[in-house]
Amino acid sequence: MARRSPDLIRHCASVSSIVLIQLVCSGAAFAQSSSAAPTDAGQLQTIDVTGTSSADSLKPLGGKLPEPKPPRQLTQSVSVIGRGQIEQTSPVGLLDILATVPGISIARAGGIGGQIYLRGFSSNSFRSPLFVDGDRFRGRNTLQLSYFAPEEIERVEVVRGPASVLYGSEALTGLVNIVTRTPTGNPNGPFRFTGGGWSAGYGSAADSFSTYDWIQGAGGGFDFLGGVSGRWGSNYSSPLGEVPNSDYRSLGGNLKIGYSPDIGQRFELSLRKYNETDGRAGGVGGAPGAPYLGVRQSPNEVTTARLGYVGELDGIIKHVEASIYANYFDTTLLTVNNTINARGVATRTVNSTSHVIGPWTTGGRFLASIPWSGGFGEAKTTFGTDGFIEMRPGSEGSSQTINRNAVGAVTGTVNVANTKNGPDTSQSNVGAFVLQDWTPIQPLTLSVGGRFDWFNTTTELTPLSAATRSAFIGKDNVDATAPTGSGGIVYRILPTVDLLASVATSFRQPTNSELFASSATTVPNPFLQPEKGLTYEGGFNFHTADANLKVTAFNSNYENFLQTVAVTFNGSSGFTQSQNVGRAEVNGVEIEGRWQATPTVNIFGTAAYLRGDNTVTNTPLPFLAPFRGRMGVQYVAGDGSFSVQGVVDWATSKSRIDAAQEYQTSGYAIPKLYATLQLGQLVSRDLGDTKLILGLENIFDTAYRDASTFSNMAYSQSLTNPLLEVGRNFTVKVQHTF
Repeated sequence: MARRSPDLIRHCASVSSIVLIQLVCSGAAFAQSSSAAPTDAGQLQTIDVTGTSSADSLKPLGGKLPEPKPPRQLTQSVSVIGRGQIEQTSPVGLLDILATVPGISIARAGGIGGQIYLRGFSSNSFRSPLFVDGDRFRGRNTLQLSYFAPEEIERVEVVRGPASVLYGSEALTGLVNIVTRTPTGNPNGPFRFTGGGWSAGYGSAADSFSTYDWIQGAGGGFDFLGGVSGRWGSNYSSPLGEVPNSDYRSLGGNLKIGYSPDIGQRFELSLRKYNETDGRAGGVGGAPGAPYLGVRQSPNEVTTARLGYVGELDGIIKHVEASIYANYFDTTLLTVNNTINARGVATRTVNSTSHVIGPWTTGGRFLASIPWSGGFGEAKTTFGTDGFIEMRPGSEGSSQTINRNAVGAVTGTVNVANTKNGPDTSQSNVGAFVLQDWTPIQPLTLSVGGRFDWFNTTTELTPLSAATRSAFIGKDNVDATAPTGSGGIVYRILPTVDLLASVATSFRQPTNSELFASSATTVPNPFLQPEKGLTYEGGFNFHTADANLKVTAFNSNYENFLQTVAVTFNGSSGFTQSQNVGRAEVNGVEIEGRWQATPTVNIFGTAAYLRGDNTVTNTPLPFLAPFRGRMGVQYVAGDGSFSVQGVVDWATSKSRIDAAQEYQTSGYAIPKLYATLQLGQLVSRDLGDTKLILGLENIFDTAYRDASTFSNMAYSQSLTNPLLEVGRNFTVKVQHTF
């Protein structure tokens, strides 16, 4: 660590004060994060508050894949993107980080917003949930991925495949767990500031700017880390021109305070506040884009708090994790919808404002593990419970409709005052789970798990219309249950080769919005049943000191999928309703590997193939990326003074489509170059740990679209329908750690 000057210490203290003032003045701006990150169900861990070395981005990626930490069945496929890997590419947001994971494709909606498709299904449809430090982050499935600045993240863990046994509803195809940064230093000594830093970055494609300032300290049994982040960007440039309504602005603050009363035990309070304003240029909620449709979040806010505990004990139970959390969301949507005639004149414009209040979600989780040993071999039992209560007030909205003649002259205006347009609803859940791992003989490990969930969903009857209210009478309080199970096997046929196989069920309980959604033409359906999945997986893991290759093949079958169908209500046609009528099958192969070719050269790559079908309509599932991957090579100087990395993101063309929902897409190969320079070694020792991180993305300014990007087939194909990806982008970032 470089010697800290008094000026730097005063700067850090100032930053910390700003963080605390922001958090207190915003009404306890809460950040959900934890050093008590979920531990691997296959091993016990001690508490180690040491963090990650700031030099990680100047070290080789290594031949081994990062070890996953979340509780999981041992046979599950898990990818980990660590802090060092994140730093090397200076991503704008979480979407850019997740794009590197096999089995994930990106459905961009703007400069920082969008959704992911994990094994074929979108996070927008509640089938690929987001967790933060092991707790469910539920409330904005369309917007949740844009809340996180990359500098706040220690690592990202992606569980691919069903995970309902341990994580409950919505983990049909897997999940994403964000682990936020943790204070470093020894909390048992006298208190002192243990470090901090700042960063400033620029991107040419959107004239974007990002900054993050942070400080940490430890002593007297306590430790803390506080930071503030900001990201700003204009409309980004594509090879076909500027993409309108893709700009963004985001500000956030986070504070994490830990207390260690004893060795092996830790309590932690995490607080976070985030505010953004951004546009949806296309994709889900934004297609077909300007000039037909413009949607903006202005503002989009989240306030979170979390209290966590992790401990290593001396009794029968050796490891315990527990947490309680509260999240509050608040979003105002501004929408402009234009009807345009053949002359290009907007004959009708609807300006609407929708205030999406809440939800307010509180929940918690408890997990414990018991190791066993004896004549029967080695075993471990992991068990626990979790739950949440989500209170979702009805939204409020107002609108103005402007009618014009064929040449654009205004002929009339209709204003609708702000009114509540939906009832208050709630959903509660309690689940209990157990996972048993057993190694009867050294080459063989068996894993079996089970879970049971109970749900209660309620709705108020106002402000429903008299015609719609009849569909709710006696059905405004619904209970449901869902059992799930899993089993797996790991067989080590060679010291370097493991065979893996598993079978698991999964489910997704319909949300309160889906059960009780209603409008002038929509009929609620409180009898909806959970969507269900059954997945078979098999593969192998080849691993040596210098290389790791993991291959997984899977087959997933789903039933009771929710689909919108036409119905007759009160003797009248023209209504729609959500019903459990969909079935689907998805098959795929995922490959992930690294090879440390020399002490300074690392070769890495991923690849994934997907094929999905709606087995009711016998049509392809839309928005699936059929075959895609990433190949790269990294060179790190022996003295750690610089690193260089070349990457190619590629995908094949997609012609097997659902023509009613998507366009064909072309294949692409997008080269990218990154370099990290340690200025303290290359320029002057007085600069300490100061890095210059450079990037050149989409080098040849190729026009391409991800196959997962949403399209609106009612409009012709255009720059924003489906949304074109970012063009050539030069990035530069200066990062100083002290």
